[in-house]
Amino acid sequence: MDEFRCTEPVTLRILQPGLADGEVRYEERSATAVVIENRGYRPEDGASAAFEFLLPGRFRLPPGSRLTWRGTTYDVATVKSCRDLDGTIRALRCTVC
Repeated sequence: MDEFRCTEPVTLRILQPGLADGEVRYEERSATAVVIENRGYRPEDGASAAFEFLLPGRFRLPPGSRLTWRGTTYDVATVKSCRDLDGTIRALRCTVC
């Protein structure tokens, strides 16, 4: 994507549907992201974290997945699709907690 520059390497553990041998399944994927700091964050607010991540591409990233950035693993709380005017998904914006 030429619209923004992804400079931060992240590791995604994408939650897979169903269970395997009674265990939750994840697909691991490496990616680069734009990290957006949420300066209005207060820990007492609860679910939203101090960072949001903009991930280019068209892939499924359901809430409950995990994202590791700079040695810290976060749970993905919300995911919103970023679309072009024609409706094509170009990126995902996710909030972590």
